[in-house]
Amino acid sequence: MIYLGWGGRDFAQVPLGLHCDHATDYYIVLRGEIIVTTANTRRAVRGPTALLIDHDCEFGLSQSSREKVDVLVWAWQGRPILTELCPRPGAFLALGLQHLSLGSLVELHMRCRNEVSRADCHVAHALVALRELVEVEILRASQMPSTSDDLRWKSAHSWIVCNLALNAPVPALCDYLRMSPSTLNRFFHAHLGVSPGAYFRDLKVKEARRLIQEEGWQVKATAYHLGYSHPNDLSRALFGHRLDSNELFVKASEASANHSEGHTTAPGILDQKFVHGNVGNIVVDGAVG
Repeated sequence: MIYLGWGGRDFAQVPLGLHCDHATDYYIVLRGEIIVTTANTRRAVRGPTALLIDHDCEFGLSQSSREKVDVLVWAWQGRPILTELCPRPGAFLALGLQHLSLGSLVELHMRCRNEVSRADCHVAHALVALRELVEVEILRASQMPSTSDDLRWKSAHSWIVCNLALNAPVPALCDYLRMSPSTLNRFFHAHLGVSPGAYFRDLKVKEARRLIQEEGWQVKATAYHLGYSHPNDLSRALFGHRLDSNELFVKASEASANHSEGHTTAPGILDQKFVHGNVGNIVVDGAVG
């Protein structure tokens, strides 16, 4: 590895001119749109997308607008380990990514940064292993989502509807879906853009409102039926409630359809000032924090 970069970039104000890095560049465009220019092509690429640029490719990066762009960048010597990710000589490969997989790539980039900072005799071997993990994750993220994701989402929604009285639903839902808390959080953000806890609270308030308005329940009875500690807690939740869970559920269905068509919306990551440094022969270029 010879370079690590991450965070926001403004290629409209500071474009990257035609050059050749003589290394395989891995650009993960998390958010925004960039323009990749080579001697023969000019292509607009919108995130989330992975760009693998051959070590003999002369390329430049720019933007058509000042839209926010967030990226992860690795530069490694030699061609990719996995042949499926090898671009044609002197060219680049662009792969659309699933939103759900971006968190894993962000975590792997952070692991690479942490590994570089150790600066011991094991760094080289660790980085080779991490490179292969990065490539595997790119391949996974570039594949079409399976129908099992849709079934898993329907199972999650049905489970929440049947367990609205639970006080700690997220750990129980993790056990039910056999997901870690971080994976569950990414899963919900990919489908709805909200955390599982927020979605659970939204459905709980919607059910409380239905019981009170449509079935004539008293607030006290409704509160205890749905697991609130005190009727005042329900009153505050009803007063401050702003989400529409039905609308969110529709968004979930639309998001699943968009995933199947390859359309996703990537989140921003680091909105902070950049620092630049050099650890050994590896250039580290990213944001504080």
